[in-house]
Order: sequence, then C-alpha cells, then structure tokens
Amino acid sequence: MPRKTKPSQGRKKISSTESTLQGKLPIPQQPQPAEQKDVSPQESYSEQLSSSSKRLSQKRKYTDTETWVDRNLSDLIEIFNLAYLDLKEEEARSIAIKLVDMLRGEASTIDKDTIRRRFTRNIQQAYQVIAQAILELRDDLTLNQLEFVANNIGEAILGYAPRLYKEVIKHNKHDLLENLRTLWRTYWVQRKYQMLPVECPRCRFNSLMPDLSCVVCGTLVSEEELKRHLGFEKLLQDFVKQYSEEDIKKTITYGYVYLNSLGLKPPIHERDKLDIEILLSTKEKEYLKSFLASKGV
Repeated sequence: MPRKTKPSQGRKKISSTESTLQGKLPIPQQPQPAEQKDVSPQESYSEQLSSSSKRLSQKRKYTDTETWVDRNLSDLIEIFNLAYLDLKEEEARSIAIKLVDMLRGEASTIDKDTIRRRFTRNIQQAYQVIAQAILELRDDLTLNQLEFVANNIGEAILGYAPRLYKEVIKHNKHDLLENLRTLWRTYWVQRKYQMLPVECPRCRFNSLMPDLSCVVCGTLVSEEELKRHLGFEKLLQDFVKQYSEEDIKKTITYGYVYLNSLGLKPPIHERDKLDIEILLSTKEKEYLKSFLASKGV
C-alpha cells in the first residue's frame, strides 16, 4: 500500500491568517462625487431672464396704476362722476390715481368693469376721497366743488372745517352750514372727545375753546358776547335748580362758574379740559344771593 504523505507543518504556516483575511475583507471604496448636470450657457441665461421677469412682474403690481390711468382717463372720469366737478385734467388724473389705488387693492391686474363695480359698492368712501382730494388740490373752490365737498367730506370735517367755513362765507352758501355743523358734532364725539365744546357765537359750530378762541372761524369771543349768545340768565336759573345751596354759596364766594356745552357747574367741582371759566357780574351774584334768601339761607 502506498504510504500516506503527512502534510508538512511548514506549509501550514505559509497559509497564514493574514493572507486568508486579506482575501475575505472588502477593499474600502472612495465616495464618488455626485453626478453634476451639465447646464448649457443658453439654459443658464434663460433661468436668469425668467427670474428677472418675475421680479419685474411683482414691481408692476404696485407701479402700473399711473400708466393704466393714463390709458383710461376719459373712461375713469365718467366712471367716477368727475366731469361736473370743474376739474382740470391733471386734477382729475390725480384723483383717479387715488381711487384706482384704493379700489384695486392687491390685485396684479386692473380692469374697468371691476373698478366700476367696486366704486359703486364703496361710493360713500370714494366720494370722501374725492372731496378731500379736491381740498388738497385747489386753493379756491368753485360753487359745484364746494357743494360736493360739503355733502361728502365725512370725518375729514375735523381737519377742514376752517377752510370750508371760509368757502361757504365767500360763496354766500349759508344753507350748507347746518350740514357741516352736524358733521362736526358727530365726528367730534366719535373721534375727538366725549363732550362737545361750547358753541361759538359767530360761526355757531361747537368749537369754542377755554381761552374763548374758536378753532373753526378763528374769532376771539368776549365773555359778554358769549353770555348774550347762550342766554346766561336762563343758564343761571337752571344752575340753582340743579346744585345744592352749599354749591351756590361757594360759587358766590369764588365769583365765577365753569361753562361747558352741558351748562354751568360750580367752581369747586372738577374742571374738564373744555370748561370755560366765566366771571359773574354783580347782578348775577345778586341773583344767586336772592335765590338763597328765598330759601331762608
């Protein structure tokens, strides 16, 4: 029988562990750079153009109003009823721009039908814008303009009452004054203060300040004129009915009363910022004394 050959120990050492591991372990791979898409110069230029166009489009949304108004001014004068207001073309253009800016809102496009509908729906507010714009644009008003403004000025009366009063006097249109006074009283209480000022004897607006100056007609009124206008004797009669005998005694001692649009009040009461201090004449003090005497005081 052939003799089995025994494997040599040296050969076993030659097939070393390192050689076996080198054969089994994977070789580390270097990360490959991400694939880059080739962009042609034409594509890059197109993208820049598109981005630039978007920016320009966004700007037009806020700057195209004037250009659009210039193209459609004749129609807008008819839509906004500006033809009968004796306006120059540039004045009508300025007013049309204000109205279109207000009526378009944030819309990126403008069309006449939409502007017409929104104007009709918001006509009171739009007319107030027109009235105020006329006062800003013109130093002198025609009669048509004055009548329009007086009927549509709204709460802007608080700022424009002195100007409108002068225009009314100049045009001898006293019939417009009562409406202006009503607007003044309404918006004074809504926007300024809960109590009205005392009525001015000259312009009849509730606009007399504590220093006896009128903020509407500019007159500086005397106490005598104010007393005559308000019927001071009647106010004193109401005063003695309303307040205590002690209040009346203090009033005689101090020699004056506070006057506001609600009537008279004793000087020992808190003074309101619109109260006017009115000195009592000798005759008026005697009236108060005789009233107290009639009460046995």
